[in-house]
Parts: sequence; C-alpha cells; structure tokens
Amino acid sequence: MTIKYSLPIEKSPQTTLAVGWLYVAVGFLLASGIYPLLLAMARTTYEMPWKDFFYTALVLHVDFTVLWWLVAIAGVFWTLNSSSRQVMTGWLSLILVVAGGIIIGISPLTGDANPLTNNYIPMLENRIFIKGLLVFGGGVLLLVLRSLWSLQCSKSREATGEGALRFGTLTGAIAVLVALIALIWTFMDSPISSGRSYYEALYWAGGHVLQFAHTALLCVSWLWLAQACSIHVAAKPKYIMAAFILGMAPVLMMPWPFLAYDIGGPEFITWFVRLMREGNGIAPLLIGLPLVWTLMSQSPADKNHRHLYVALIFSIVLFGLGGVLGLFIGESSTLITAHYHGSIVAVTMAFMAMTYYWLPAFGFATPNLKWARIQVYAYAVGQIMHIVGLAWGGGHGMKRKVVGTTQDIGIQGMITPQDLVGVGGVVAVLSGILFAFVVLPVMIKGRKNANDEVAAS
Repeated sequence: MTIKYSLPIEKSPQTTLAVGWLYVAVGFLLASGIYPLLLAMARTTYEMPWKDFFYTALVLHVDFTVLWWLVAIAGVFWTLNSSSRQVMTGWLSLILVVAGGIIIGISPLTGDANPLTNNYIPMLENRIFIKGLLVFGGGVLLLVLRSLWSLQCSKSREATGEGALRFGTLTGAIAVLVALIALIWTFMDSPISSGRSYYEALYWAGGHVLQFAHTALLCVSWLWLAQACSIHVAAKPKYIMAAFILGMAPVLMMPWPFLAYDIGGPEFITWFVRLMREGNGIAPLLIGLPLVWTLMSQSPADKNHRHLYVALIFSIVLFGLGGVLGLFIGESSTLITAHYHGSIVAVTMAFMAMTYYWLPAFGFATPNLKWARIQVYAYAVGQIMHIVGLAWGGGHGMKRKVVGTTQDIGIQGMITPQDLVGVGGVVAVLSGILFAFVVLPVMIKGRKNANDEVAAS
C-alpha cells in the first residue's frame, strides 16, 4: 500500500478560513518586498543617500518576512489540521494579525521610528509600532489556542501518511505556544526598560523556541511536496512521527533555564543558543535523509510539477547550507546572517511551493507554470549569491546590519562580497515580488467555485 503524505482539502468552513490565511500570507510577503530593494542597494559599495532609512527598512522587512509571512502560512497548516470547531475564533485571530500588520506598516509615519536591530523581532521604539505588535501577538495566541482546541485528535494519532503530517503540524503549534509562554515569562520577570539590549533579552528565549515551529512545518512541507510530485518517500509514518517527537522534545525543556539561571544572563543566553544549535536540526535531519535518498532515485513524471520539485530540492540544499555555515560562526559577523538566511530562506521557499500547490487544490486556477519555474530558479540563485556573499564577507570580518559603504574588509577585485550580497539580494527580492505577481492574479480572480472545494491529490 502506497503511503500518502498529504492532508485532505475538502468542502468545510475551516478550508475557507485556510484560504483567508493564504491571502494574508501572500499580502504580507508582497508588503515585505517594499523595503529590501533599498536594503540590497545600500549593501553595495556604491554610496547611497538614505543610510538612516536603512535601519527602519531593515526592521520592517525582517518583521514582515520572518514573522507575519511565516505565521500566516502556519495559519494555513494549522487550520487544515483542525475541525470546524470555533471557526469564528479563527477568523478573529486572522483579523487581529492583519490589523497588527497594518498598524506596524504605518507606524514610521506617525513619529520618529527609532529603529532597533535586535534579534528575532527587530523593533521600532514607537508607540504605534508596539501597539501593532501587541495586536498581532493577541492574534497569534488565539490562532494557536484555536488550532489546539479544534485539533482532530484521532487522525493525528493514526500511523498513516496523513496522521504523520497532522502530528508534525501539531508539534509546530506546540512550539509556538511554548515560545509565547517563554516571551511572557521573560516579560514578567524582567524590569521594563527600553533600548536594544532590553528587547534583545525580551525576545531571546521565545525567539529561539519559535524556530522549532518553522522547522516542523518545513518538514511537513517537504513530505507534502514530495507527495505532490508523486515521489514516494522511503520512510514509514511511525518513523516520521518519531522524528517529529524527537524534534519537539528539546522545546519542552524551556522552563529549565528560567528556573536555573538569571534571565538574560550569560548562562541563560548560552543555553538557548545550544538549544537551537543542537536540537533544531533533529527533525530535518531525520526526515531529510530518507527524503534525499528517495529524490536521488526518483523524479517527477509530470512536468507540470517541475516547479514544486525544483523548489523542494533547493529548500533542502539551502537548509543544509545554512546548517553547515552555522558550524563556523564565531564572533559577530555576516556569517551569522548567512547562516540564518540559509535556514529561513529554505522555509520560505518550501512555503512558496506549498502556495503554488494549494491554489488549484483550494479551487483557484493553476498559476502560470512557466513564470512559476522562473521565479523558483531566480529566487534560489539570488539567495545563494546573497548567502555566499555574506559568508565570504563574514570570513573577512564584515559586520552585521551595517551599510556596505561604511566598512572596508580589505578585499579588492572586480567583485567584492558586498557586491555579491547586493546583486544576489536584488535578484532574490525581485523574484520574491515575482512570486506575488504570479499568484496574485489567480487569487484576485477567486476560486472557480467557492462552494466546492477540490480534494488534494
């Protein structure tokens, strides 16, 4: 019997809600593309007139790209993994997430931005920005609680391909809930302050735990994309479920550093670094190995799924590249940026491919496959150039979050790391915008028949 690693998409209220989350995700990804064109140009060796704008744009770009976009896509997964219970709560969470994004997007227009380039959730010390972030956080909390409350428990325990994906999706929701608990715990036990160091400490624990949710859904996407390409993964559902359990286990250790160390102290900081470094690659490694073995022996028979196949391969390659670069991180440099770009871009590429897959499954028209393939290749090539430039420059001491013209790393030649970062960044950003322009016309037209959901193949 062939194992089918996918979730059914049927006529139901939660499917309509999942479509709503997909609209939100694509909208946020398009919004995130407004800023990085200037960021990439500011990284080059050419003088740019908007250095002060660089940091505000960087904050908004990172927040929309690695928070709003990823959470909205997670909303699609978690909604498909739930029953129709508390659907109105699901819609309320979507509205709050959208409202939070809009408030944050306009916050620089309401006064001084005061950008802070702290990790995980870069901040603008602006009251409107903080209010928008609180609204967004409330929406995320409702989304996670609703996904757990409405979970189809019996199906998540079945030793089937569907059951394994449901279980993996569940572990992602648990990781986000633990991350929110860590954030609240840090806030309650730390004196309220301001500045980069305060927000760095505030988001440190929760930010590290949040990455486990991204990798859990990354693994779910890998398996689902392989199924969409008619690639039969050489792994049993029980093995996949065990991999997800091992991947989630480190998350449950979160209370220990809060009880054992001073919050924000050196031991506290080191503990969470080790948690992510040594624990967050478990599930991708255990699931990625049989998947790579399968991909080496099989290829998609249907050329219409070529874009999904290529995206799957590049996602695995980028995640592996990010993991390898993480082994060489020492002092703060763009090596760190190269590391997390590889990991996060791998997640984004997988989610882009899932969007291409979901559109016809939800009843939309099939996107233009020619442009979809071009977008996948361009995004992968641009991001690889960007990452290689960051790693190359980081090896020569190029600092993070600094405009390219302000540092001389001693490399002379036709092409410098800064130029490679800039050109690759521009290509990646343009291809990200191309993604929106490939899927938006299809989504604007709406589903062929909104009352008749198409079952996922």
